[in-house]
Parts: sequence; C-alpha cells; structure tokens
Amino acid sequence: MKKTLALLLLFCSLQLSKTNAQGSSANLDVVSWNLEFFGAPFASGPADKDLQETNVKNIMTWLNADIYGLVEVVDTMRLRRVVDFLGNTEFGFVIAPYCSGNTTGTGNGWLNGQKLAFIYRKSVFTNITTRGMMRNSATANTNWASGRFPYLFSATATINGTSKNVNFIVIHGKAGSAVDDFQKRAAGCAELKDTLDAFFSSSNTFIIGDYNDALHTSIYSGSTISSYQTLVADSTDADHYKSVTLPLGVAGQSSMINFPNVIDNHIISNELTPFYIPGTAQIKTDVTTIVSNYVTAHNTSDHYPVISKYNLAGILTGVPTVTPSALGVKVSPNPFADQLFVTATKTLNDVTIRLLNAEGQIISNAFYKILNAGTVIQPAMPALARSAYFLHIETKQMKSVIKLIHQ
Repeated sequence: MKKTLALLLLFCSLQLSKTNAQGSSANLDVVSWNLEFFGAPFASGPADKDLQETNVKNIMTWLNADIYGLVEVVDTMRLRRVVDFLGNTEFGFVIAPYCSGNTTGTGNGWLNGQKLAFIYRKSVFTNITTRGMMRNSATANTNWASGRFPYLFSATATINGTSKNVNFIVIHGKAGSAVDDFQKRAAGCAELKDTLDAFFSSSNTFIIGDYNDALHTSIYSGSTISSYQTLVADSTDADHYKSVTLPLGVAGQSSMINFPNVIDNHIISNELTPFYIPGTAQIKTDVTTIVSNYVTAHNTSDHYPVISKYNLAGILTGVPTVTPSALGVKVSPNPFADQLFVTATKTLNDVTIRLLNAEGQIISNAFYKILNAGTVIQPAMPALARSAYFLHIETKQMKSVIKLIHQ
C-alpha cells in the first residue's frame, strides 16, 4: 500500500509539473544550471545522490526548456538517466570531453571531475556540432580552472517554422573571491572575447552558465567592477552584447542559496537582442514549488536554475529601443484594469502596436499609418488574466517596450 501511494504521489507531482511547465512551444527557452557535483561518488554536493537525481528530473520536467547549459556534472550515467526520464526520443545530451585537470575525457580524473554539458530538444535543434574553445591555449587552461574551457554547442534552432543558426557557450568560471581568482576570470574573459570578436562577430551567440562572479560588481572585495567587465562594457552600448541577467543583480537578487549575488548569468550577442523577450530573464527560485525543501534540506543544488526566453520570429525587431517619451507616446494607466490608452505626444508614421504576454505570445496586434500628435487610441484586447504583459510600440525608426501590470 505504501509503495502504491508513493507511486501515486510521484505521478501526481509529474502531472502538476507538466501542467505548470515554464517553457512554451512558441519560444526558445534557455536554461543554465549549476548542478553542484551532480551524482558525485564522494562527499561533495547533496548527500543523497539518488534524491538529487530525482529532484533534477522533476525540476527539468517543470522547466520544460529547449536547452539546458549545465555545469558540475560528475556522474554521466545519472545525466543519461535524466535524459531518459525527459524522453530520449525528444531530448539528447552532449558532455565536454575534458574538465579541470583532464584533457582526454578518460580515466578517473574525468569520471570524477566537474564537467560541462548540454541537454537539448531534438525537435528544435539540428545540424549540431560541439567543441571546447581555446583548448590549445596555455593561458586559457590556467585561467579557466586548469582546463575547464568554455564548451560550444552550435546548431540550427527551429521554432514554429522559423530557423536561426545559433551558438551556445556554457562556461564555468574560476571560483573564489581572492584577487588571483578575479584576475584569472578577467583574463579568461578577455581571451574568450577576443575569440568571439574574431570568429563570432556576426553570430547569434549565447554565453550562459556559472560565471562565478556578478556582472554589476564583483565578489572580490577589492573591485567594484565585474571580472567580466570586457563583456559587460559592450553590454552598455547595445553594439555587441547584452547582459540580460545584469538587471537581476542590480535589483539585489541571488542565484545561489545564502549568497548575495547573481553569479549564474546569461549574456547574448547583439544579433540576438531583437529576439529576446523583455523581462523573461529570471532566477527560478520558485523551484521550491516542485521541491519544497530545496533550500532547507540542500538536496538538489546550492544554485537556482536561470532562464531566458526568445522569439525567433523576429517580432522584436532590430530597431533601437528608446523610452516611451523619446518615441513620442504615453501609456496609461499602469497598472490597468479594463481599459488602456496610448496617447501620441508627437506625430508618428507607420506605427505597429502589439501586446504580448510574458511568454512572448501576441495577444493583440494593430497597425496605424499615421498617429497625429494628441491622438488617443485604446488597443483592442481580449479578456486578460492578472499578470504582467508587454506593450510593443514601433515605428520604422525606433521602438519602445512598456511592461504593464493587469490587475
């Protein structure tokens, strides 16, 4: 009877996970996660390795992402069982054939080392190639924790008939808050950026993983800037990169249990910024809805998963994003209940107004050849649930994205 009840509870848990899945078939859903010595056959990470594996399976089912960039994978057979649980006809995985102190992908050093990996949705990704980056560089070997090089996953991603060639780079930066740790991370980042600038200057590139440093500051007390400043600086001018998780650190969030900074981050190339759905970069602290004692029992990881979402259809176009006042519109009220008004504060031509939900799906869409200064329009929309929405107002020259709260 007890066994039957346990199986019933597990079934109900999985059904609930699927019902409340975080991913959407309309978007490219990207997750990074430090699995903290996943399945390590020694006294590091969560003590109960079987429970850790079960929790990872349930959380990934709930996340329902298209790709997971993972670090600290130790037991590769347990990772295979995770993929089998998700469904190996739908999901595949690749594991870096190297780790700190091991370049061969064989022997006890590799078997017991922290490895980088990807789990990916086969129906989304095709033409897949993988490789370690900068593996022939002695300086990169030193700066990336004695051989924990960034791991590159290149593929064609297809969502709802729209395809893009993409590159995912999962990283696990040098750990530690000492000056030497900071300097090695900074040098490793500089060499990675040189590689990106030389070979990926016009590519759709994601850099995700455990940076082991914040982006808006540093865990090293002697610096007020990140050891990844060479990438972050490019994020400020929208020319090369965008640090989509940087605002989370500025807001005081944390990507670890009992740690004061966001060190698990997503940075994207400027080629991807038109597809990023604003506000979707999140620290998934709500994993506690799936594993209630995730924090108190430390039974899965000391890191939270981090997610960001993208609409490959190009709904978010490449024109520059400006404030509503710079564009020439005023939106009110916000929060709103039954009615929402858009007022043109200057004459605008060829105006597209779209309302998107938090998943990036279009709720309403309207085009206006001209909006004279002073014109007030009320966008048509269906009945809405209480939630966050995004209003995209765009001309041929610029656009503005306004986060709305429907109450």
